[in-house]
Amino acid sequence: MILVFSILWLLLIFLGCLSLGSYVAWWYPIELISHFRTQYLCFSLIISALFLLLRWQTFVKNKILFLLGFIFSLMLVGLNAVEIIPWYLPNSQQISANSENKVRFLSFNINVQNQQYEDIINVVRENNPDVALFMEIEQDSVNKLKPGLNEFLPYSFKSPGGGLALFSRLPIQDARGDTLNFNSYNLLATIEINQKPVQLIATHPVIPVKMDTFHRRNRHLDVIADFVKQETLPLILLGDFNLTPWSPYYRRFTKKTGLHNASLGYGIMATYPRYTNYVRYPKYIIPLINIPIDHCFVSQEFKVANYRVGNNANSDHAPIIADLVLSE
Repeated sequence: MILVFSILWLLLIFLGCLSLGSYVAWWYPIELISHFRTQYLCFSLIISALFLLLRWQTFVKNKILFLLGFIFSLMLVGLNAVEIIPWYLPNSQQISANSENKVRFLSFNINVQNQQYEDIINVVRENNPDVALFMEIEQDSVNKLKPGLNEFLPYSFKSPGGGLALFSRLPIQDARGDTLNFNSYNLLATIEINQKPVQLIATHPVIPVKMDTFHRRNRHLDVIADFVKQETLPLILLGDFNLTPWSPYYRRFTKKTGLHNASLGYGIMATYPRYTNYVRYPKYIIPLINIPIDHCFVSQEFKVANYRVGNNANSDHAPIIADLVLSE
């Protein structure tokens, strides 16, 4: 039992380094550890329970070591819970799901390798959005999705770069692909909600798994933030950000823009990864690495009536669905 107790202490120290390190993870590759806050909370709860179990079974003779370990594990529970609990609490931009004048937005990274178009169409039909954004989509995929979507999403636009496409029940105005003076495309468009123009931005920063892509993603976020700060219209920002709420770069982005994450109040909505027939993660691994990197941000003019995650339709991402109400 001394060995078990020693291993538990080593795990506790390692988890403590990960949990605390997330707050100062400005550098590559350290920033990658910041994305697993829910996992850190779960493991800290498990370790706390194991300390209690060992003490209850009288396997631990040294009361001081037990108390230190148990207190430290509870501190880690609190440290990680502080980052998770607010996502489940009501907020001022949350309203009743029965509210009127809701407009539903769906954002879905379908994965460029995914060819199960009928499943994708079915997911869209099941959720019945007013506006659907697709990422990692080529022109051939757009052509194959159009026949199944045109009936209820008759307007569409594909960005010339960035793998972004928009399908809408509402007329799309001034749609364009725009790099915003950076080297990655974004999709910008104006839609009307309750006869008011709304700026829609769709984006997909690169995966920060290498030093150069890490800096590109962060620069892309800064460029988007600068654009948002200058925008005067009500604004919706959708996409796969390759970023979780616990990254310091996420905190910097939301502080710069003042935008509200629509999932606040509805819980942690992990969207990646999902099981597919082309990128086969072991199914038992997925809950251990599942993280929320797809987001819907809105300006203060919007209220959020509902937010959820949909079926992944063989993509390695699940779609997010947000019901938004534009204030009068």
